[in-house]
Amino acid sequence: MRIALAFNLREESVPADDSAAAEPPSAPPLSPADDLYAEWDDIHTIRAVESALASRHEVTLVEAGLDAFVAFRDLRPDLVFNMAEGLRGASREAQLPSLLDMLGVPYTGSDPVTLGICLDKSRTKEILSYHRIPTPRFSVVANLTELPSRLHYPLMVKPTLEGSSKGVCRQRRT
Repeated sequence: MRIALAFNLREESVPADDSAAAEPPSAPPLSPADDLYAEWDDIHTIRAVESALASRHEVTLVEAGLDAFVAFRDLRPDLVFNMAEGLRGASREAQLPSLLDMLGVPYTGSDPVTLGICLDKSRTKEILSYHRIPTPRFSVVANLTELPSRLHYPLMVKPTLEGSSKGVCRQRRT
């Protein structure tokens, strides 16, 4: 089977170049405070997945950037193993599956609608609650002045439209 492995590469050793601002860079800036690329995979992870797939299939690596449409259209793989995260927007995780749907190429993982809804944690919690699926209480807080007056521990802090804990950092006191 011809498998395309879709990914976003995080290269921490390559400095950012502001001259290429029109297209997503394949390498993030070196600033540790900038977690824009936090969910992207390093080359070791990508190679490990490639190796596992290659034990039984023919594998082609495809970086999920602006040239991905042409790559998948030309390659026409039997299946795309999708581990791409996307870069911008509330539906960034749905971008590659949407593109693959348009091309009629099957892929692993969830469809674009599911990815778009699930990345929005407050919408997901509302849907779960509506269907009476137990879920812990939640509050959406835009800034620290909006914190509820009384917090009940343990707590989870998650960015509404991000994965993992991207965008959550300890605030420094001045």
